[in-house]
Amino acid sequence: MNKVSLEGRLTRDPELQVRGEKPVCDMRLAVDSPGNAPTCFIDVAAFGDLASEAAELDKGKAIRVEGALRYSEWETKTEPPQKRSRHSVIAREVIVTA
Repeated sequence: MNKVSLEGRLTRDPELQVRGEKPVCDMRLAVDSPGNAPTCFIDVAAFGDLASEAAELDKGKAIRVEGALRYSEWETKTEPPQKRSRHSVIAREVIVTA
């Protein structure tokens, strides 16, 4: 089962776009780590009605995101090409916590 739940604050205002005919909202979440570990910054995407709702949120808003973890790999177009990768979350639910 691929399920993730994260709480944090939006690092910028969400960006709403239309891809194809579906709304997509891209967000970036700052998640504090325990102890002296550095803060994690996670990209989050919401689709459809959830995207429209999430687009109403503002930078700094505390939220909880529940969804699925996604892993992407690609190569840069530089010479020589470099491999890159990242984890992100596809949101199923976005809940304002404060």
